Amino acid sequence: MIRADVPQDVTEYKEQFFLGMTGRQLVCVVLMLILAVGTFLLGRNFVTSDILVYLIILEVAPIAAVGFLKYNGMGIEKIAVKVMDFYFGCQRRKMKYLPPETEIHDFVREIYIAEIEKERKAEIKEQKRNSKSALKAEKNKGKK
Repeated sequence: MIRADVPQDVTEYKEQFFLGMTGRQLVCVVLMLILAVGTFLLGRNFVTSDILVYLIILEVAPIAAVGFLKYNGMGIEKIAVKVMDFYFGCQRRKMKYLPPETEIHDFVREIYIAEIEKERKAEIKEQKRNSKSALKAEKNKGKK
């Protein structure tokens, strides 16, 4: 009898392209091999082989993460975008608790602003009176 495995969740299904790997994984494996072999061939004359192996691992690991790493169904690029948005993006959370001191502070600030506005209006009135009296004095000097 023929048996076919069907995943429980349809979103978990990935089409296998070659050797049980998806197209993305295959491209990453090819890039890793090209990079590793090229680095080894160029670097074996300059660095010892044990250090060269660690360098190859360091440069191949990000490509392996792009090809094979998945977290909650997201690839590494989506994870990186989410992390950057979380730490550096606009936080849309609202402050839900305000201590009573903030209400008192706001009330005192409103009183202070109202007093400053009254003083400013009084200054403007005084300036208008002074300017009118100065204009009248100039007109009187001009008539004499």
